[in-house]
Amino acid sequence: MHSYRPLMITIALLFAICLFSGCISPLGPANQTPQIPSPNASPKTDVGVIPIEMVPSAKFISFDEAKDSLKDSDSLSSNQFQKERRILFIQGGNLDESGNAERWVFGVTKGDIKELRVYDRTGWTIIPWNNAISAEEIDLNGVVSPTTIFDQNKKQILESSPSTIPAQRDIELKNGTYTFTITSGSMSEILMFNATTGAAIE
Repeated sequence: MHSYRPLMITIALLFAICLFSGCISPLGPANQTPQIPSPNASPKTDVGVIPIEMVPSAKFISFDEAKDSLKDSDSLSSNQFQKERRILFIQGGNLDESGNAERWVFGVTKGDIKELRVYDRTGWTIIPWNNAISAEEIDLNGVVSPTTIFDQNKKQILESSPSTIPAQRDIELKNGTYTFTITSGSMSEILMFNATTGAAIE
């Protein structure tokens, strides 16, 4: 009979080699101990899909925003050779109860070019203007904003309506005067204010 002792020793050696080389692992990937979260960690809760509320951009634009953005419209001018621009009138369309408008229009001359620069929520639009503009140049730093006019004369402006139909308010700044046109139905009323002081002009 052959002795089985050498065979048993060989099997034992192979088993030991496999054990130390990682062939046999007491804890495979499926049996790994899960990590225990820290007792101070906030519990995670699956709340599903969280809807994101989209806030629409404001409809109305302040005079100061349009004024501060005016320099951005220079690159769109049809006259790139003349750097200096002169503002001869400003109009605001459909004002709210604070003096902000849906759009602002700047009547600008740049050399021999006349333009209407329109600013609304889509940005600037440049419109060539062939009509003559007869007006004094406006110093934007020397006039009060329509918001100031509203603050100083709110009751007079908001309560002025030529009929019971809801009114639309438009404004024009020209030759040192703010002119409000309040339109209600087919009727309109005009209010005028000093552009430097904001005082009403009777």
